Amino acid sequence: MARIQSLRGRLMLWLALTLTVVWILASLLAYEATKEAVNTLFDSQQGLLARQLLGAQEQGIQALLQAHPDVLPSAKNLLDKDERGNIDSDALAFAVFDREGRRRWSDGADGRRLVFVPGVRGFVNQGRPHSRHHSRHAWRVLFMASQDGASIIAVGQEVGHRRKAVRVIVATQLWPWLAALAAALALIWWVIGAQTKPLRGVARELMQRAPDDDTPIAPERVTLEVRPVIEALNALRARARALIAHTRRFTADAAHELRSPLAALRVQAEVAQLAAQDPVARRRALAQLTGGIDRAARLVEQLLALSRLDPMGALPDSEPLDWPRLLQDALHDAQAPAQARGITLTLCADASASVALPARGNATLLTLLLRNLLDNAVRYTPTDGHVTLRCGAHGLAVEDDGPGVAAQYLDRIHERFFRPPGQSQPGSGLGLSIALRVAELHGLRLTLENRAEGGFRAAMRMDAAGAEPLRSTRGA
Repeated sequence: MARIQSLRGRLMLWLALTLTVVWILASLLAYEATKEAVNTLFDSQQGLLARQLLGAQEQGIQALLQAHPDVLPSAKNLLDKDERGNIDSDALAFAVFDREGRRRWSDGADGRRLVFVPGVRGFVNQGRPHSRHHSRHAWRVLFMASQDGASIIAVGQEVGHRRKAVRVIVATQLWPWLAALAAALALIWWVIGAQTKPLRGVARELMQRAPDDDTPIAPERVTLEVRPVIEALNALRARARALIAHTRRFTADAAHELRSPLAALRVQAEVAQLAAQDPVARRRALAQLTGGIDRAARLVEQLLALSRLDPMGALPDSEPLDWPRLLQDALHDAQAPAQARGITLTLCADASASVALPARGNATLLTLLLRNLLDNAVRYTPTDGHVTLRCGAHGLAVEDDGPGVAAQYLDRIHERFFRPPGQSQPGSGLGLSIALRVAELHGLRLTLENRAEGGFRAAMRMDAAGAEPLRSTRGA
């Protein structure tokens, strides 16, 4: 059987199976309870008839017995058919025996079927009561003796009659319950459809909405069980909306930032073409063209790095970190531009750095972070200046003896593409934004501030739970 995809169909299938099993079990229990009740009722009836016969025998039935020593006429022969009703349908018969077991009289042919059992008092089964084919000749017999023991009354009833009575009573009760079961399943089908109607309404509304319609779905329209799904859907739509807005903003910013370097490259290329007869001017134009290409390449590299970092909710992978090697690699990458400007790079590290830095992380991203911090410090440090990379119990810090950042720009320096006015060094305004994002992914708090003795410091350490990272920074 094909798998049912409809929630309504699945619920109906399992409810129908469950209710059917419950109905069958209830029917079996009802059959057993009815059989017990019918047996108790007919046993009581037999006992009552036996006591009545004993009373009648003691009050003068002896003369009747002397006149009819062999048989007492059957009750159904003493009444007209229209008057006796269903008196013979109980399949009761009786017989009277003396103490030696001789039959003194009986209730017609059925009474003669009762067999005397010496010494037995109470109920016994005669015949084959458990055989379906012989149940008509199986009897449940009650033996009751008079006070003097001279007469023993035997009252019997066919076992098949009892079974028939049980079947009739149970069937009479089960057919209405079977009809009620069918009606209940139909009602359940309708109720499930009515309760899932709001979900179908939500689906139709979503299908009809415009792509840019980000109005949240009202959770009150559905039941409490479905409400978490609607709330999660609203949260997902909100995240998707924020991602789309960020993508659009990022694309617009990137297009704006790339326009200027590309225009400058075109100008330098035209100057180089016009200076074909002037070798000095041509070399200068080609040098500027090469520098512009390097700046454009770095901008593209920064944009690609930022586009990969933004969607990350967590680190793509994590591995044990070798901080001494990371620091040495970062210094090696920054050594060439530092030497070109006569800037001294210094590493000050001790073994207590593990206290304030993560033991696991992404080495590639952390290398990118350190490279951006060192590159930023080298470019803004004056010639013959110093840049120090410190690592210890306080965490990690990159310090320089440059001019620092004006106080009014400290709160905006972390923004993408923002560069304080008056900058003479080229840059894209993305380096420290990338560093901040990498620090956040590693649970590091990045602090960017002016040093009291002059210069600038970019410091980071493990972020305390719930603490907001400081975002006062200077553009790269």
